Amino acid sequence: MKKKRRIKDWMLAAAALILTVLLAGCGDKKTAATMYLVQTEGTVGVQDEKEKEVSLMDNLGLYSGYHVGTKTESYAWITLDQAKLTKMDQDSEIEIQKSKNEKELEIDIKSGSMFFNVTEPLGEDESMDIRTSSMIAGIRGTCGWMEEGAEACRLGLLEGTVECRMPEGNSVVITAGQMAVLPAGAHEIQVVPLSPEEIPGFVLDEDPKLPDDMGHGTETESTEESTEKTAQEDVAEQYYDPEVGLGMPEVPQDGIERKILEVKDGEELKELAMNEDLSNTEIHLGEGTYEVQYLSFHGFENLSIIGTGKTRLVATGGDELILSASNCKNLLLYGLVMGHDLPPEISECTAGVVLFHNCEDVKLGGCDIYGCGLTGLSGSSSSITALRTVIRDCSSEALYWLGGDGELRFMECAFVGNGEAPLFGGTAGNTVFTLENCIMQENKSSEKYKFYDRADVSWEENGTRESGNSWQ
Repeated sequence: MKKKRRIKDWMLAAAALILTVLLAGCGDKKTAATMYLVQTEGTVGVQDEKEKEVSLMDNLGLYSGYHVGTKTESYAWITLDQAKLTKMDQDSEIEIQKSKNEKELEIDIKSGSMFFNVTEPLGEDESMDIRTSSMIAGIRGTCGWMEEGAEACRLGLLEGTVECRMPEGNSVVITAGQMAVLPAGAHEIQVVPLSPEEIPGFVLDEDPKLPDDMGHGTETESTEESTEKTAQEDVAEQYYDPEVGLGMPEVPQDGIERKILEVKDGEELKELAMNEDLSNTEIHLGEGTYEVQYLSFHGFENLSIIGTGKTRLVATGGDELILSASNCKNLLLYGLVMGHDLPPEISECTAGVVLFHNCEDVKLGGCDIYGCGLTGLSGSSSSITALRTVIRDCSSEALYWLGGDGELRFMECAFVGNGEAPLFGGTAGNTVFTLENCIMQENKSSEKYKFYDRADVSWEENGTRESGNSWQ
């Protein structure tokens, strides 16, 4: 483990120890076998790490570097231990990689599909990744299948929750009844509802438990009926992720007439922020990535920046904020996905994502603020209302505040997978904090909030749903 010094960002607090480790087994030598080919149907072949054919036998041990392949109308069942089972579809090939201590496992789907059913969660020191050529999924206590297809890679989930990521790209979290799809040549994973008709036959043959609102075959209620939910129900079952377009709020309207600008890339947006008076301006951004490196807005009034929910404002270095605003009034950020997209040689962020100082009437609508930003939202002396916005996967805290007069109000927001610092921290000053119908899920902190200047912080919280947080 390595301690990383926090950058001299005047709005952020003292150093935080951050670890983000992607586990992928890469052992070369044979170790005590815990994986077995326990059943085959049709024509199944096995090769060892030297590409030599291995004769089939009952409970054939499989080692790191082994390949298993199935022909047409052929299937193979592999157990990882009594609580882990995988099944290969016909016309499929996989490669197995394990670490020397067998705690880290990777199954690489070269072609075809694989069903997985991990009935018990893995231990804290264990990992199991299933991957295709372009997607990786960490499997822990879940059931579904993954497919390497000519047109797209897919991950369908029947039980549990899974993070699905690109080796060098975005990541999404899906829950039972959803599918992650990465079309060939695409740069972002999409999340779509999973209908019963999309579940492959080789998966249904294993009689998996289906999500409550799904059934076998086509004799079910229509997909529209089975997946129809209100925005509030979406929030209740899964944290809001505007990157995949779940329940975007309406664009706030205040009746103020603004000049409308359409901006095509990050360089143009940054140039406007630096050199133009953007008061009484409405900036429209399209879908896709805007490499802004660092945006700073100062002294503007009635400025709106409107994205689509799939508009990404990113920096490729980890030592600068994505966006900061100071001395602004009536500022709207809508439908923006903001975070750091780091190259492989940069492992950690030393700066947060967004910061506000001395701002009045800031509105965040349908925004996605994500790690590895050290802190999701920071600032002081400002009034901010966030609606259906998610702050997720930040390596330290979701919010770090340095007091002053103001009010922070979070409505139907989600705080998911953030680091070990208190989820809400810093100093409260005279700030009033209000949370309404928010979700707090799988955060690593032992404390929900801790403000160092006051024990009697003005904190009002209603309708919070908490699951999997370290403080629980």
